[in-house]
Amino acid sequence: MDEHEWDALISDNNFYNSYRWLRALEHSFGATDVLAVHGSASLVAACTLWEGDQASGMFFLPDCMADIPGPWQQSFLWLGGRRNTHNEIPCIQGGRRRQALTELGRCALNYVQERGYAGFVMPYMPYQAAVEFADAIGAAVVLHSAEASLEVPDTGLAGVMARSRAHDRNQSKSEIAAFQRMGSKVEWAAAEELDDSVAAHLFTQNRSRYGSAQDLEWMQRILAGQRKAGVSHLGAAAISKRNDDVTALALFYRFGTALHLRYFGADYNLGLNDYRYFVLCYYEALDYAAAHGLTTLRLSTSALRAKVNRGAKIEPQAVVAKCADKQHICHSEAKRHNRRMLRQYRDQFPGHLSHDWKLVESHQDRTG
Repeated sequence: MDEHEWDALISDNNFYNSYRWLRALEHSFGATDVLAVHGSASLVAACTLWEGDQASGMFFLPDCMADIPGPWQQSFLWLGGRRNTHNEIPCIQGGRRRQALTELGRCALNYVQERGYAGFVMPYMPYQAAVEFADAIGAAVVLHSAEASLEVPDTGLAGVMARSRAHDRNQSKSEIAAFQRMGSKVEWAAAEELDDSVAAHLFTQNRSRYGSAQDLEWMQRILAGQRKAGVSHLGAAAISKRNDDVTALALFYRFGTALHLRYFGADYNLGLNDYRYFVLCYYEALDYAAAHGLTTLRLSTSALRAKVNRGAKIEPQAVVAKCADKQHICHSEAKRHNRRMLRQYRDQFPGHLSHDWKLVESHQDRTG
């Protein structure tokens, strides 16, 4: 598959389905099948395939579909990059788009029927993209997650703080002051300049702290695959240092006009309460993005309250699901579930939801 042809179908927010990121996953975990739809002259739609996780968590289908009756304990094909928390179908724009999405769905259905899967799913889709894909292939849309993003003003952190509530603004100032009082400082480096063994050690500490079962070797394999695929060329690292010792590291990737936060790691043996997570992942990142002409900071799905308190908006995500046989997913159950999720996020994050949540509400009122 040609890199330029593939990436021509990718939006700035869809970095984790970009050619180099997917190639990095192949280098780390092995090759995967790809569904591709070609027009008369070029690629018009495509996606990679995998099988999800087999244990409870973010990529375990029974957890994603817990409130919806269905055969979720059976084997489903997963569309999109391995362990992606943002998925959009790489697809052309314009008048042929719906036809291309429909054909991709037909190819996916043939694939699962030939191989005995119960169906296919594409999780962690922006809600609008999920509805578009589901409408094109006759599938169900089930809200199951949300992600945070921050519009980056030309003035970076100062601009975000100026539009924040006084309480949140004072909290941010206090965290930055505490970081500086403890003698911590920030340096930026290209991802290619990092010592992968140091980075992997820090990232693994953080992942283990929050329940991840993947070990140091797994993280080293990820970073090695990224170097081999050329993803490191797109990376930028914010490094927290104290007395020349690295205390924390945040790794971002630039794609188009977006800056994507992917990894954070820290040396928790130091016992520092210097707010390095917030300094690296938000405050420094905003100024870096503004200085490099980037307009959006993509912050993924975790710790949404902390992200909202620092200026982020919350965007709805859905899984698109289609069964392979005559068994249909109950759309009325899906809509009831979606309404419950909508109320939950409105109650939890009032004033911090993106406009796409209004689409969620209107979609549940549609018939059919």
